[in-house]
Amino acid sequence: MTERIPIGFTGARGGECGLSWGQIAIWRAIQRLVPDDASLNMSWVTALEDEGISVDTPLSRITGTVAYIMGRHESLRTRVRLDEVRGPRQMVARDGVIELNVVDAERAGAGAAARQLQRALTEPAFDYPDEWPLRVGAVRVGDVVTHAVFAICHLVTDRGGLTALVRDVLDSLAGQPTLDPPDRQPYDQALHQQSDAGRRQSEKALRYWERHLRAVPHSRFGQPDGEPRFVSATLSSPAGDQAVSLLADREQVSTSAVILAAAAVQLARQTGAREAVLQVIVSNRFRPGLADSVGPASQDGLCVIEVGDDELGPVIGRAMRASMQAYLHAQYDPVALDALVARLGDVDLSCSFNDRRFDAQTPVSAAAGVSAAGLRAALPRTTLTWEPVDHYGARYFLHVNAVSGVLDLTLFADTSVFGAASVEEHLRGIETLLVAEALGALTVAA
Repeated sequence: MTERIPIGFTGARGGECGLSWGQIAIWRAIQRLVPDDASLNMSWVTALEDEGISVDTPLSRITGTVAYIMGRHESLRTRVRLDEVRGPRQMVARDGVIELNVVDAERAGAGAAARQLQRALTEPAFDYPDEWPLRVGAVRVGDVVTHAVFAICHLVTDRGGLTALVRDVLDSLAGQPTLDPPDRQPYDQALHQQSDAGRRQSEKALRYWERHLRAVPHSRFGQPDGEPRFVSATLSSPAGDQAVSLLADREQVSTSAVILAAAAVQLARQTGAREAVLQVIVSNRFRPGLADSVGPASQDGLCVIEVGDDELGPVIGRAMRASMQAYLHAQYDPVALDALVARLGDVDLSCSFNDRRFDAQTPVSAAAGVSAAGLRAALPRTTLTWEPVDHYGARYFLHVNAVSGVLDLTLFADTSVFGAASVEEHLRGIETLLVAEALGALTVAA
């Protein structure tokens, strides 16, 4: 049986304004994926007893937590509506009512009931103008709640802000909600970005973009062979993970920079270029007030990496420096960038790189235990899997997935310009570059 329980909430304020730049980035990603935009929804299940958060949890603890987070975080009270003149607008409600979906289950089946409820709450796309961007549920065994389920629209926050939201939820479920004020709300961020100071920041970033966009080739992959058709391929490489750790330690850079460098070298080789131009997803969480902000802050950064005829080694440092420049210039007005790209002509910004790991920018301090014999022994455990994709918003999009113990790369590609054989060559080429460079480093060290 499913019961729907209304929960009232009240926040400090309401209001209406345009979207922040980070919200615009997510909104555009959503629009590119329609009707498959539900794939961007995020969700999690909290097993209250199994995770040591609470025992004998009453339903009131869940309803209180929902009311608390709705009041604390404005992005959970924000709906997006289209204005024919001004475009998408964020509508922040000061108060309202949200429903909690409660499922009754036997104790032995509570976990399965929670997973089923998670799917039910996550799979439908959100009604952006008329639905709260949060769906909540609970599994009840008798008078005790065993699992709490949360699903959010990507417009609530990006993955960088998800950690702060989950932490607030867990603290409240444990009966210890924080009283510290939240970091900057998206509404405040939008107002700042529409101010003179915000416009100056955008103009500075766009000067960097213009300088590099003038050098971007108009076509990276040649003319498409028919209509766009997409594929997803995932390479999982234990050897690649070991190699990345060793090279990051040697160069004293982030593991993300090492992977980016390998992707840049392989991409340049396959497209006949002497530099790789990629848009990298920048969290912007290093900026004041955004570390724990529950709102979208990520934007594309423009990363131009000189490759030339070099092997991987010399490119790693360049990739780190290029990515730092991309991070510093990744807060800008997306509409102004559109105008810049239109003015410069048909520049090719079809390649993107996204490191999904939360600790991607942490420098590696040691790579103990990596050996030439271990690397070679790990190579046969590499796997490559394929999935068809109905629609995707980029010709080339390489994701680094958060999978422990392996280098896990997913490449989405438009096979009308970058065929399936090229996709496999690309992913295996990245692994080959990393392992060969690591083996060379071990040989020198020996």
